[in-house]
Amino acid sequence: MLAFGRYGRQHAHPIEKAGCSPLSYDRSKVDLTNCDREPIHIPGSIQPHGAMIVLNEQGMVSFVSENINEFLGDTNREYVGAELADLVGSTVAHDIGNAVARAGAGQIAGVVLKAKLSDGASVADITAHRYEGRTFLELERPASPEDTEVALHLTQSLIRRVDGYREFDPLFKSVARLVRAMLGYDRVMVYRFLHNGAGRVIAEAKDPSLGSFLGQHFPVSDIPVQARKLYVKNWIRVIGDASFTPVPLLPKIAEGDPAVDLSFAHLRSVSPIHCEYLRNMGVAASMSISIVVDGQLWGLIACHHNTPKWLSIPLRVATELFAQYFSLHVAAIEHREQQASAAATRSRLDAIIAGVDPADPVEVTLRRRLRAFSSLIASDGAGLWSRGEWAAYGVSPSESAIPRLMEVIVEKAGRSIWDTQDLQSETGNAEEYGTRVAGVLAIPISVSSPDFLVFFRSEEAHQIEWAGEPRKKEELTENGVRLSPRGSFDTWREDVRHKSLPWSKADVVVADSIRGYVRDVMLSHNDATEEQRERTESQRKLLNSELNHRVKNILALVKSIATQTGANSQSVDEYSKSFEGRLRALSFAHDQSFGGRDGGELKGLIEAEAGMHRFAKLPDRIQISGNHIGLTERAFGVFALLLHEMMTNAAKYGSLSVTSGRLEISWSIAENGDCHLSWKESGGPEVVAPTRRGFGSNLIEKTVSHDLGGSIDIDFAPGGLKAHITIPSQHLREVVDLPPVDHAMNEESFTPLDGMSILLVEDQSLIAMDTEELLRSLGAEEVSTAANVGAALKLLAEGSPNCAVLDLNLGSSTSEDVARELEKRGIPYVFATGYRDGVHIPADFSAIPVVRKPVSQAALASAVSAALGVARAESDA
Repeated sequence: MLAFGRYGRQHAHPIEKAGCSPLSYDRSKVDLTNCDREPIHIPGSIQPHGAMIVLNEQGMVSFVSENINEFLGDTNREYVGAELADLVGSTVAHDIGNAVARAGAGQIAGVVLKAKLSDGASVADITAHRYEGRTFLELERPASPEDTEVALHLTQSLIRRVDGYREFDPLFKSVARLVRAMLGYDRVMVYRFLHNGAGRVIAEAKDPSLGSFLGQHFPVSDIPVQARKLYVKNWIRVIGDASFTPVPLLPKIAEGDPAVDLSFAHLRSVSPIHCEYLRNMGVAASMSISIVVDGQLWGLIACHHNTPKWLSIPLRVATELFAQYFSLHVAAIEHREQQASAAATRSRLDAIIAGVDPADPVEVTLRRRLRAFSSLIASDGAGLWSRGEWAAYGVSPSESAIPRLMEVIVEKAGRSIWDTQDLQSETGNAEEYGTRVAGVLAIPISVSSPDFLVFFRSEEAHQIEWAGEPRKKEELTENGVRLSPRGSFDTWREDVRHKSLPWSKADVVVADSIRGYVRDVMLSHNDATEEQRERTESQRKLLNSELNHRVKNILALVKSIATQTGANSQSVDEYSKSFEGRLRALSFAHDQSFGGRDGGELKGLIEAEAGMHRFAKLPDRIQISGNHIGLTERAFGVFALLLHEMMTNAAKYGSLSVTSGRLEISWSIAENGDCHLSWKESGGPEVVAPTRRGFGSNLIEKTVSHDLGGSIDIDFAPGGLKAHITIPSQHLREVVDLPPVDHAMNEESFTPLDGMSILLVEDQSLIAMDTEELLRSLGAEEVSTAANVGAALKLLAEGSPNCAVLDLNLGSSTSEDVARELEKRGIPYVFATGYRDGVHIPADFSAIPVVRKPVSQAALASAVSAALGVARAESDA
């Protein structure tokens, strides 16, 4: 292993079976599966360049190292159970107590330098720390005056020199040179852990006679889990002599007692396999300095020396302080790079998301921008999995492989970002993955469903240089099979296939920015959608209420028209014609109340509404006077609604509810340009002011004031209701005076369908019966009726009619297929529709004559004649 404390893959030394002392475990029992579980924190021994005293919670000596006499002299006494003062003297014991108190309750060591032990015959530097109820005293030979002087300047010098670096490469190169110059090791390397746990030497300063490890990799198993944990606890780890003989702690632990945990001890012994590893490298001594970022082992500064070399306590303390500062500096650079990367990503995301239509579903927005998203992270392709649907850009797996891939991603990622450079191993699919698609990075983009934005990388075949072959080797010894440390560290090259380049920490930071940004967009979109849904629901309720009110009014109005038409008609024929005319006028007024897309004319609107309430015997019951005035689109719709409501009320409760009633409507333009309209009812029932306000009353009063900014004043005079309405000038426009409109129906007496057979497609039976009668009155000899497309096509298969009348809307379908079949056969036809102005007629049929419902004889005759005329002209041509 490298001489900076790499334990592991060549050894496995479990504690002996229950009942054996954990201070001396059997290192000959090797198992390839338990190398990373060796209890290296409780070796039961220390390195020989120092001695150790362990105190219990009561401050009594419980363990000492076997070489303690080298520091305390040959006292031939029992140490265990003694007071510390009896061993080192009361003055030194007092100084040690103060040092421990200054260090605090943690595992940081206090230091006592040049302590005169016992009778003063021996001097030592002592570190003291507490851990798990025990106090550990480590005694070492006192530092030289030169070491003490170097220690005073070491931390300040190193910190001052590296503080100005803001990028990793120059920082690491400089640190390797500085540490070597300050501490005098033959080789100093900066070693960084990669995404997969393996390491790589990224900077090196060395004696010219030594070979180089720069750029070489070391496998993850070289530093197993338990060793990495100790590197985080102990920032400095020194091995003074790779050929040392461990010094045991005495006495041996009794069965059932806890082992002595040396996790924070500098003198803690080292596995002999590790020492053999160092010797194979030609290393006699080593030191490692931990680089810890965010509580994780980021890397190491590893120092090698060709001869035994010990680092005194003052130098170790100074080096440890530098290690802590250097780790903070590395973290600051890494965080700054990540923040810069995240900021750049957010800026690019702003540009990507700019111009997004909130009305578009989020998945549509993301799908359209996959190419832009793929540019945020170095990748060969990208894909979106949303609501069970897949969209991709660039390199991606086949469509058939996507469901299984998403199952793997959901299982591995959950709600976190997940990446791999080896999809072939993760999925077990060697046919799909390993070449064109080798690696994936998956970003969850929804908090409520397994939706992912994924990036793909293709295979990146390359070579990795290892410091020796990175494979465990076994050898048979007299004690059985053991793991052998590498004997050669010559460069060994490995061809890497079927994997992509690994996803870096910077890639993951960018991915996290994308995740947060996309989730914000989705939440904002969901909020907007919910707000729109609430508005739509509110509007739906209002429209339903208005529709319900209108339907009731229309039914009441139809009943009133039928009653009064009957009372003022001399014959059934007169009643039929008058009633039909009024229903058509009602239909026209109804369309106008929803229409007015380009505005309309005030007088024409009033005349249309009034026409429903005029009778042959009473032509003057409604008097209308005023010039032609145009209304804007908004004003026309609002006033049509108000006028219809007031006419309905007059017909139901006011002057138009009796034959003797009268209504006068007049208007004029004021000097300020506003229109003032007067409404006067007379001759009707006595007017009583309403005791409650219904929907109709609110509609009348609020439409003008709220929608147009005008006003309406209503006087419930007993002799007849009076109202004064003001329409602001901004809602008026000039129109040319139009000739008076004759609303009398000019029924044509000709019969254009003499002897013809007609196909009638209509899904409403009553309307079908009325239309059939109209067709026969126009001379049709045979009328075949179909209620749906299937029945109509069947009739056409059995014979060819001369002409057809098609209801465009047949409920759940349309009659377009029938029309196309008629087109093929050259049979003329017309559309019948209840929609105003043929607004729902498909563009392909825009030239077909249209008759609006309710269908009149004249309108039907005109439309059929037009269709037949076109057919004849085409036939002649």
